[in-house]
Amino acid sequence: MNEAMIETDRSDNHLKDHLESLSCKNSDFWSFRGKAVREHSHGYFQYPAMMVPQMQRSLIEAAQKSQMDIKWVFDPFMGSGTVLTEALMLGLNFAGKDINPLAVLSCRAKKGPFRSEEIKKKSDPLRDAIAKDNSNIIEAKFPGLEKWFSNHVSVEISRIRKAIQAETALWARRFFWIALAEAIRLTSNSRTSTFKLHIRKSQEIHERHLSPISLFFKILNSNIKRLKTQETLLKESGFISNGQYKGIIDIRLKNSMAPDFSNREKYDLLVTSPPYGDNATTVPYGQYSYLPLQWIDFKDISRNANNEWLKSTHEIDSRSLGGSKKMANEWTETLSQLSPSYNNFIQSLNGDARSQKVTAFCKDLYLCLDPILSTLKPNAYMFWTLGNRRVAGKMVPMDDVLRDFLESKGSVFVKKINRIIPSKRMAIKNNIAETIKAETVLVMRKAGENG
Repeated sequence: MNEAMIETDRSDNHLKDHLESLSCKNSDFWSFRGKAVREHSHGYFQYPAMMVPQMQRSLIEAAQKSQMDIKWVFDPFMGSGTVLTEALMLGLNFAGKDINPLAVLSCRAKKGPFRSEEIKKKSDPLRDAIAKDNSNIIEAKFPGLEKWFSNHVSVEISRIRKAIQAETALWARRFFWIALAEAIRLTSNSRTSTFKLHIRKSQEIHERHLSPISLFFKILNSNIKRLKTQETLLKESGFISNGQYKGIIDIRLKNSMAPDFSNREKYDLLVTSPPYGDNATTVPYGQYSYLPLQWIDFKDISRNANNEWLKSTHEIDSRSLGGSKKMANEWTETLSQLSPSYNNFIQSLNGDARSQKVTAFCKDLYLCLDPILSTLKPNAYMFWTLGNRRVAGKMVPMDDVLRDFLESKGSVFVKKINRIIPSKRMAIKNNIAETIKAETVLVMRKAGENG
């Protein structure tokens, strides 16, 4: 065994020992029961199934103790930006991507600049413009508009939208858009008890008298306070200058199966949580985002974003992992050879039609791995937070399947952490809430230069 391999083994053992020591001190450590607080920018917007910030920070810090030269953190399924924010609070560079434009908007709002006093000043003319706007013209047009929004709600959202568009600073507009997205979530006619679009009862809609304008400014004021808190912490740590983060933050609207950032240096650490299954039957992030995105100016999100993302309520979800079952059956044999865990599970379904959905998701997850691994430095650690959903009453061993896939590409298993989910927000009407009560953190290491 050469010196490099000895050092790698030492690093693996050090990481395992550290992670185990956290569990030894507190057997319930990884549940973060009563400690999963969404501080500062983590609380800007209620995104589905968000990760626990304190848990992600603990994982990043554990990797730092084992590999002292960590500078870049990568999250290829970044969602609303939990890993982004924790990396930023530790002074690290961050790269991330997501297929959902609302997730990208959230992350771009969270990356700064951190100028709470300036955004507070900008909110005054915004308020004045909205107050002076007497127009009843509705600024959105899409199938189901009258179904999902009462007329007075649409009029108020339209007035907010026009006022935001009049703001000249892109970073400020993004900050305002996120507050509006949350106000839209709370004032639409879709139930908030589920992540799917689900219409409220007509009597309930009739009795609701919520004002998007009032809610928008309540949310905005709260977010400004959160921004101020984060700004203070970052300033004390020396991570910002004139409100700008000193590190590099690279955020893309991109499919995780697509080739990655070829012009960027390799990343030191992967911290991520991919979907737990196809969005349609687990967490429908796209459906959840459909209504807010109808009112937000796409050019403020990404140059790659356009109304094609909103062709239907299912468009974003169809672009996500397992969103298309096309060619799924042709992959069954290949995936079975790559993963005994996948093979055993598919065999246990005895030809159940739902096996096609599992195969479609596993195929897409597997196809993500080469683009993801190609961005990482040799021997880079990976933390994958996973949930094992149920299909046909049987638990899909996604943690074991992913381990098999990664090992087939030379990656090395380091450790598995099991955690109970005490407070992760899962919609009570969604089947995933009834099936996923625990998560697994799969700790892997990319192969070194010599395999």
